[in-house]
Amino acid sequence: MATKTECKSGKTPVVTVKNAGVAAVNGVFLAQNPLSIPKGFASTCQKMFWEPKEMWEELSDQKRLWFEAENGSYIYWNKSDGRWWIDGPSGAGVYIVADKGEFPPSDGWKALQGSRKPLPTVEVGEKTVDERGTNPAGVGTSNFDAA
Repeated sequence: MATKTECKSGKTPVVTVKNAGVAAVNGVFLAQNPLSIPKGFASTCQKMFWEPKEMWEELSDQKRLWFEAENGSYIYWNKSDGRWWIDGPSGAGVYIVADKGEFPPSDGWKALQGSRKPLPTVEVGEKTVDERGTNPAGVGTSNFDAA
């Protein structure tokens, strides 16, 4: 049975962001549990004196995976505006796209105020993880049958 961060195939979805004008959001983003809160999101909420858990429940549908890069940048779907957001490590929004799919789309992204072009290209793929947590097969592209 697939976990909350795996597809039915047992492989973990990954998102790769390329060519973005904001370098901090370029890279590989790994799937995260929809119930967990991104650190950058929580940080932004705290700066605004909002309760992070309440805001996450208001903005996230608690079902779609969100994706996090090693540097803390993250991608999530916002149910209140029907858009995928690419946020930098601080939690500040960088790029958005209107799309209700299970995974972020490859194109159509728009830069938020203060962000730079070029606009990102997004690729959805999968990662095979063995028992040691390594990735012997590397990252490849495919379609998913999300759990």
